[in-house]
Amino acid sequence: MALAFILALLGQILPLAGDEFHEDTFIRMRQREVYLREQMTELLQEAEQSDRDHSRTGMLALLPSLKITSVLCVFGLLFWLIWKIEKKFWEDQDNSDEESCSSGERQEEEEQQEQVAEEQEEKEVKVQDEKNDSGEVEEEKEEVEKLQEQDEEENVQEEEVDQSCFLPESFGPNEDLKELGDSMLYLVNILIDIAQIVVSDTFLPVPERSFVVGSTYEGWGLPMEETVFRFLVSLKPPRGHIFHLELGTTRELPIKNSRIRVELKCTCGQEQDLKMLCFLHTSADELRNQQPSLLDTLCSGPYLDVEKTARWFMALLQNAWKCVPLSAACRLNVVLFKRSCRLQLTPMVQRTFLIDVMFGVQQADTDIFLSSQETEAAYTPSTAWPQTCAVAEAKFFKHIAARAGEDSFHLGCLKVCAYILVGYNFSPYELKTVLMHLLTATPVECWSWRHFVQRMEDILRYLQCCVEEKQLDHFLIRNKAVPAEIILPWEFRVSVPPNLFQHLAQDPDRHEQALYETGMLRDRFTTLLTSGK
Repeated sequence: MALAFILALLGQILPLAGDEFHEDTFIRMRQREVYLREQMTELLQEAEQSDRDHSRTGMLALLPSLKITSVLCVFGLLFWLIWKIEKKFWEDQDNSDEESCSSGERQEEEEQQEQVAEEQEEKEVKVQDEKNDSGEVEEEKEEVEKLQEQDEEENVQEEEVDQSCFLPESFGPNEDLKELGDSMLYLVNILIDIAQIVVSDTFLPVPERSFVVGSTYEGWGLPMEETVFRFLVSLKPPRGHIFHLELGTTRELPIKNSRIRVELKCTCGQEQDLKMLCFLHTSADELRNQQPSLLDTLCSGPYLDVEKTARWFMALLQNAWKCVPLSAACRLNVVLFKRSCRLQLTPMVQRTFLIDVMFGVQQADTDIFLSSQETEAAYTPSTAWPQTCAVAEAKFFKHIAARAGEDSFHLGCLKVCAYILVGYNFSPYELKTVLMHLLTATPVECWSWRHFVQRMEDILRYLQCCVEEKQLDHFLIRNKAVPAEIILPWEFRVSVPPNLFQHLAQDPDRHEQALYETGMLRDRFTTLLTSGK
């Protein structure tokens, strides 16, 4: 019975699944072993007790030895099975560890092989790239050049389309007019060189140099206007004389009632070098043999007279023209105005060219002159030489042109402004002032043709704001944005800038009219863009 019980237990503790044992099975076997030991102890005790009871019979005496032998066999078999189970379990565990280690090693080896393969591929690619660099670089350069050429052609086409859509060609830059202006400047300089020789032995003002001023040469004159080139000729005092500039008592700049007082200076000790007698320390009898001083010819009192100077200058140019070789092929007619003169140059075949010449005296070493230009006043005394900023403003536009690109259209904007102003109360100079303020506030590269509409909107918007505020400051006065190469007098840098819209602040009706006209200017610009008229 005990043997059958033990075999039944062995059948329960060996639930194998194939050749592998689960860890839970091993634990249950341990528990069964303990339980069996307890049962065997009880069986031994029962066997001993039964041996005492049956010791008298011989057959019963052999029974305990048989039981003990069977129990020992069972125990031996049990321990052998347990040992096999443990061995199998630990072998399986070692195999799993080896498999995990081998799988990790395989992964490392595969990664190393992949890295080596990648490095080899990179080396091959580099070698291939180095072989193809020379050819590929040339091909890439050719492709880049082709793309750039295509972009340039597209930009040119876009600009041509924009130009045809927006404005007539007359509003574009006129290179022929610029070349013509350079030719007129060359002619005027020739006349000045001859005039210097003519007046060298006299006591009359000496023409020094000429400056091109005005809208025609700058490039914003209207196409329907008469083409007139304007020049300012600077005068310096003759030998034995001094020009003393009297800037007047008004605080408003530019000064309009300034005068030029002519003073004599002592030339004693320089008679031989200057080939003259001293006007101050020579007797009147001796001076009769010398030409009269400037005070006796072109002055009204001690002040240089503009009208007398204009008549003298006209005669001087006529005499100088006779010495010009071009006079044989062209006809020059000099027309006298009240404060200036006009040259009418007529070639044999071509049309007549007009040159307005005014004159002035430079204020120290600055770009400001006291000139013979007309003023807005109803009456201007002949001894009045108002300050002019024309040379400084022309210098400013040259400064902008030197920094702007070839496609800069800032002067074209000014030409459009002058066109749409026709019939309104705004003056071209007021729009020119607005443009100069914006040129210093906006980068020069933003004034190209492709930004034309935006810049025109900026000009009209700036004008509208100035009209609303009744304030438009003079550009050159107390403006830190003026380029340093433009030399201005000290008072121009510290004085309060004059308000070009002061009349709007003083007259509400004119202010209301100006507000209305700013809106009309925007409408007229829109019409110009859409219809070209």
